[in-house]
Amino acid sequence: MKDKLIIITGPTASGKSDIAINLAKKLDSQIISSDSQQVYRYMDIGTNKVDDFTIDHHLINVVNPDENFTVEDFRVETLSIIRELNDNGLTPIMTGGTGFYIDSILFDMNYGKVSKNEELRDKLDSEAEEFGNEYLYEKLKEIDPESASKYHPNERNRIIRALEIYKETGVKASVQRTGERVLNSEINPILFFLNYENRDILYDKINLRVEQMIDQGLIEEFEYLIDRFNLTPDSQSMAAIGYKEIFPYIKGEINKDELIATIAQNTRRYAKRQITWMKRYKNYPFCHEIIMDELSKDDAGMIIESIIKDVYGL
Repeated sequence: MKDKLIIITGPTASGKSDIAINLAKKLDSQIISSDSQQVYRYMDIGTNKVDDFTIDHHLINVVNPDENFTVEDFRVETLSIIRELNDNGLTPIMTGGTGFYIDSILFDMNYGKVSKNEELRDKLDSEAEEFGNEYLYEKLKEIDPESASKYHPNERNRIIRALEIYKETGVKASVQRTGERVLNSEINPILFFLNYENRDILYDKINLRVEQMIDQGLIEEFEYLIDRFNLTPDSQSMAAIGYKEIFPYIKGEINKDELIATIAQNTRRYAKRQITWMKRYKNYPFCHEIIMDELSKDDAGMIIESIIKDVYGL
């Protein structure tokens, strides 16, 4: 039998975490995080990390901020967790907004199966150390501008992976990734896409969240992280929105109001990209779009529960 999997996704600040936690409590289930920044320990405020651990959470606080965690790491660990929970009679709830992570579970991704070349990775990593992340980024732009457009220059691991795929196969990562997508035959998913047709509602939520993060001590958290782990703007973890913007602030290049405005603007842009990515799921029958404009989290949760009951009988 295929493994059951409930996925609740949407742009940042859409309320997916709260809905997932409430659902997990009602189903006596567990949560798998599909957030590429919440894998880092100690990065709590800037990633809006959950603090309700009355429900078991997986793939949160996995690595330190000076360590790496790839989409392939996520795929392998998550598929194992999904199988284990299903074997124990539980239907896991995966929630988060990292499209690459979600895709790696929903689909048999060709690029995830390209073998690793540790020698090449070490070589590229050394080049980045010597010449900077921008150097590798420009390499990727020359080879595969479509892939490069999806990354920030500081996302060194993803850039190295895209270069590795090209070197190992002779085919651009963007070509492999946009080829025919084959559904993972081992899972039976239901995906709920929390969307906002009125973007102003979502953007107001984002703006408020950024101000709250600053009030909660985001700047102090950032200073602790870079001091303890000797992090720089080139560190993979520091490519995260909410952290990378603080570097010019601590250098005195921008003031606090400008910092808040920049984080909010970058977060709104990220939310827009997330929505564009997630709209593709609507092409599949397992996707249920929920327009959140006029819905409370409780209302959305009731809709989700009803659909799950109809499909899974839970």
